[in-house]
Amino acid sequence: MHPKLDFDRLYTDISASVASTIADISKLEVEHEDGKQRIGDMLGKLRSIQARFDDQLTDLQTHAEWDKFTLAFFGETNAGKSTIIESMRILFDEESRQQLLRENGQDVARYEEALETHVRAVQEGLAATYKEYADQIAAIKRDAAALAVVVREESSDRTRRKNWGYALAGMVIGIVVAVPATLLASGLL
Repeated sequence: MHPKLDFDRLYTDISASVASTIADISKLEVEHEDGKQRIGDMLGKLRSIQARFDDQLTDLQTHAEWDKFTLAFFGETNAGKSTIIESMRILFDEESRQQLLRENGQDVARYEEALETHVRAVQEGLAATYKEYADQIAAIKRDAAALAVVVREESSDRTRRKNWGYALAGMVIGIVVAVPATLLASGLL
């Protein structure tokens, strides 16, 4: 199991699913203006999601290093960047750092707290991103439900118009056939 292949496949599958959904929705034909508007809104939202997702996928494919573990830290002065870096060096058994740890063991708790704080910040950022996508997908789902109502009404209207047309054609045929037959039977024709 190689992480790069797993992530590539995951992101590619998601991107393909969004593209397939866009293609399917683009094929819908609706006469009703509200339905056309809803389809346009859904397609706009999906295209926006796909563009952002594909940009993120491209960045990931371009900048990700799967054979090495690389981290970058940035932030204000005294924000704890060096503390985290030193903690990671200790955790990954860098000998000079191990000696420093033996000499300053009491600072480990402070290092752990700083690391946990940063991990929580990353988790919160990911949660916010996932929530944004989930909210957009929920909006698309609502649009799809409203579109289904429009399509059902439109289909019902078509069926009703077709039935009225058949009824009217039947009356006209009935009149065309019945009037001459009645006139013939009466001897008027």
